[in-house]
Amino acid sequence: MKHFRKFFTLILALALTVSVLGGCTSRTTVEEPEETEEAVPTAAPTPTPTPTPAAETEEPEPTPLPYTNPLTGEGLEEPVTTRVWAVMINDYYGALPQCGVSEADIIYETLAEGGITRMMAIFTDIRAAETLGSIRSIRDYYVSIGMAYDAVTVHAGYSPAAQTMLAQYDIDNIDGVGGSFPEINPFYRDSSRGAYGSEHTLFTTGEDLWDCAESYGYELEAEEDADYGLHFTEDGTPDGEDAGYVCVTFTSKMTSFVYDEETQLYGGYQYGSEYTDANTGDQLQFTNLLVLSASISVVDSVGRVDVGLIGSGSGWFVCGGKYVEITWERESLYDNFHYYLTDGSELELGVGKTYIGIIPTSGGSVEFEAEYTE
Repeated sequence: MKHFRKFFTLILALALTVSVLGGCTSRTTVEEPEETEEAVPTAAPTPTPTPTPAAETEEPEPTPLPYTNPLTGEGLEEPVTTRVWAVMINDYYGALPQCGVSEADIIYETLAEGGITRMMAIFTDIRAAETLGSIRSIRDYYVSIGMAYDAVTVHAGYSPAAQTMLAQYDIDNIDGVGGSFPEINPFYRDSSRGAYGSEHTLFTTGEDLWDCAESYGYELEAEEDADYGLHFTEDGTPDGEDAGYVCVTFTSKMTSFVYDEETQLYGGYQYGSEYTDANTGDQLQFTNLLVLSASISVVDSVGRVDVGLIGSGSGWFVCGGKYVEITWERESLYDNFHYYLTDGSELELGVGKTYIGIIPTSGGSVEFEAEYTE
């Protein structure tokens, strides 16, 4: 039995050895391949898509306002129903700066006497003017201008011919010197303006003038078919010669204008300085300049003049940096001024404010330059 266990043990050992050796010889050793950097495939460039242009949308035209200012052509939300006002403004150099004139829609300038000019400011709404003046006396031809607008006329005294005319035609007027004011006196004196005489110190306000006119019982509503003879277009630039600088000479007095291409307006100058409104400190600017040639003659020993404003004459229209020759006509005192191009067609002004200078046919002049040079 002892021998049998030894034999069995030996047989078992031999079997294990064969099993282990067989296992070793049957295993295949696989070498791991060397790691190689895997090539990253280059991606084909993605084409940038060309953006489809957005359909161009035109900005809608602004809806035109339903009403227009009959003196400027500017659009308004509400109609102008009030009567036009015409105010005599002092232009003597010692009385400057003027007040309230930047609120006017049209400014006329012509001779008074002694080479001095006077101005008439035309308003669609006098109440917009705060301090206004200084106010000076009126001449018969300025009464005539006011009649062309059926205007309530404001002045401080008058020439003999103007006094006669105001009474003869029953002109609604407010006189700061000879007027009587049972309810409200719209005028006051500013003593700080008296260095050259008290005649340069009379001022008023638009609201006070309106209240005074009401107290007089004046009709303050315009007639429904009121027509001032003016025609407007959005761009009134004429097909003419360059006019970057315009100088209007009455006799010795000159008023000049420089065109600003950015604003498309003409800034005014007189007596060597900017023509300004003391209420705002701003220079007066105009879209349109009209220079009319008329017969002007001295009629008395004081040097007062007569200005022929009935009939016809020549002139110049300036807008948008250009000027052209024109003609003007007026049939009667109650008629408007009518303006025509040399081909006979009616003149269209640019939308905006207008300066009208009336120079003597003999002795007055207007000069144009392409640009202003100091």
